Amino acid sequence: MHDNKITFTTKVCEQIRFKTAHYVIKEELETHIDERVYDYIADGFDKQEATVKAIQCMGDPFELGCQLNKIHKPYTEWTVICSIILLSLFGAGILFFIGDLPFGNGSIFGQRQIIYTVLGWGLLVAIIFFDYTKLNEINGKIFILGLLLTFITVLFGTVDSGVLYLRVGIISFKTVSICNFMFMIAIIVELNKKRGEGKAGFIKIGGLCAIALTTLVINRNFDLLFSMLIIYAIIFTITLRKKHFHIQQGWLYVSITYGIMLISLLVLTLYILPRDDLQFKNYLINSQWIGESIFLNANGWVHLPENWTDYFFTIIIAHFGRITGYTLISVFSIFLGTMIFKSIKIKNCLGFYLAIGSSLYLLINFIINILSCLGLIGNVTSSLPFVSFGTTDYITNILAAGLFLSIWRRHSIVPADMIDSKIIS
Repeated sequence: MHDNKITFTTKVCEQIRFKTAHYVIKEELETHIDERVYDYIADGFDKQEATVKAIQCMGDPFELGCQLNKIHKPYTEWTVICSIILLSLFGAGILFFIGDLPFGNGSIFGQRQIIYTVLGWGLLVAIIFFDYTKLNEINGKIFILGLLLTFITVLFGTVDSGVLYLRVGIISFKTVSICNFMFMIAIIVELNKKRGEGKAGFIKIGGLCAIALTTLVINRNFDLLFSMLIIYAIIFTITLRKKHFHIQQGWLYVSITYGIMLISLLVLTLYILPRDDLQFKNYLINSQWIGESIFLNANGWVHLPENWTDYFFTIIIAHFGRITGYTLISVFSIFLGTMIFKSIKIKNCLGFYLAIGSSLYLLINFIINILSCLGLIGNVTSSLPFVSFGTTDYITNILAAGLFLSIWRRHSIVPADMIDSKIIS
């Protein structure tokens, strides 16, 4: 009797190629069979007869499996993948044509970036095939690991241009970027667990955010602090408007969230005011549609800020022309727009918030990079995702995009549990 049910669901799943879907499908089929069994028992059949008839009503397992195989299949978001490949190849390849940079020839950096890119793509594939729902079991460990790595960097790291690095052999890692992303993922997973817990859940998640932001202050990384304040504020706003915590006075807590963010930004105001030395803007002001900027030809790179690697967008336009910059912005618009649009469609609560968080991480960094290169904000900078050269930032970008792709790959099989599919309720 019981073996027949197991045999039936096993034969169905043998026709379904996407093995990750097997557990959900077996559970669903067994539920349907059990419901029919109860109905037949109510009609006067004994349990064994009821089970046989219930399984027969399900139809041929081979045909049912083939039908389910068409529905439960992995989804690949090729627009995002192609954008990552295109931007990565552009970022690494263009270094071989730039020539001299402030601290060396572009081809030297290009060779290193190719290695980082290949390693990053390997990591991207691994993350895509990773079942993101397993983060439910390890998010606490991820948060603690992030704290340990932060303290190790503070105690044993070296400072370069005001940023702490942890050196492993000949390679230096800006661990604050990776730790920050780890914190964000762990907090979002915990946020999902606190669903419906009211004010207590809201306060606990707020406390975890405060700890994560404090580590950025300890690392004196005000760039990330600035961007993460915005990201967490947006995530909190979405959760409250979707009544995630089941708090009645949602707008009150939205106001509290933005109040804290604004006060924090006011503290950073002096830090983020436009720079006094805006000579680097002349690289863009005097740029041409195609070809090298007149200002670059006359002055070289001497007017680039000290953290010149974060101004790679400026370097690209100054050397290759505005058309290259506009093309890049167009690719980013398609890339990030696709991520945001697809994230909104995800019906699983954990998947939705993780996808939104990953998309916002890349989007906010992109916006800050463009604004800083245009001289509209000072001192606060970020790398241009997938284009700027550097190990840690590139790997962090891969983690963000890979997590989104993992979620989208499974969005048709992970149970939908959103209260409301709309962001604004």
